[in-house]
Amino acid sequence: MSFLFKHYSFAPEPSLPKGGEVLSFLSPAAGEAFDFAVSVRLRLLAGGRRRSWAPDREEVDRVGEFVRRTVRGTTRGHSVFDVVNAEAAVNQTLDRRLMGVSHDDPAIISRWGATAELALPERVKEVRRAHEIAVYELDAQAKVTERRVDRLRESSGIWTALLDETTRNPYARYAVRLTQNDASPAEIVERMLDTRREDADQLLTLVAKIVNAQQAAGVVDLVLASDTALRAAFQRLGVPLPPADPDSPFAPLDPVP
Repeated sequence: MSFLFKHYSFAPEPSLPKGGEVLSFLSPAAGEAFDFAVSVRLRLLAGGRRRSWAPDREEVDRVGEFVRRTVRGTTRGHSVFDVVNAEAAVNQTLDRRLMGVSHDDPAIISRWGATAELALPERVKEVRRAHEIAVYELDAQAKVTERRVDRLRESSGIWTALLDETTRNPYARYAVRLTQNDASPAEIVERMLDTRREDADQLLTLVAKIVNAQQAAGVVDLVLASDTALRAAFQRLGVPLPPADPDSPFAPLDPVP
């Protein structure tokens, strides 16, 4: 009687460490060319057929083996490059399968929960690093190009406005020279005045040539005759007219004495 009392009244030493059992193993990805590095933490849940007894080592090992099979069967359907979705699928499958594990295996009495974490193998990490660096460099280069184009567009607008101003304002180009060489403004201003005098001389020369050509063609005489006829007609009509401008090139010449 005392033997039975001792055997059934005292629970065995806990076979789970504080915080749960941690399983670490490799699980194949789709194609089985690479393996996920898997870490699963087992934990006891409240309830179950065994309430006051801690699970023995045999039960822990059987649950661990069940978890390994479940994880391997799940990760085989996921690419090693899709670790996020693979981890989510593993945890969903574990939650669903562990709910009925005690019915499938009579040796498993307690209620169990598990949380899995998946990590990439080092070779895949190297590929991902190279990919991330390439994408970053491509994005950075695109931003640099975009910024360079924006700056060129701004500079083009500034130069266009300056060129437009120089074509409309004869002083603009000398203003640009002053900004480039502000140490000798007097020399630049003198050069501007000389250029304007040269332009005026060229204009007077051109006008004189035009007048000479018109006189040779008799155009001046025609204009003078028309002006005289019009003035006579207005005088007959009684319309007063201002005297002709003596400085006009079309004014009648004084008779030579």
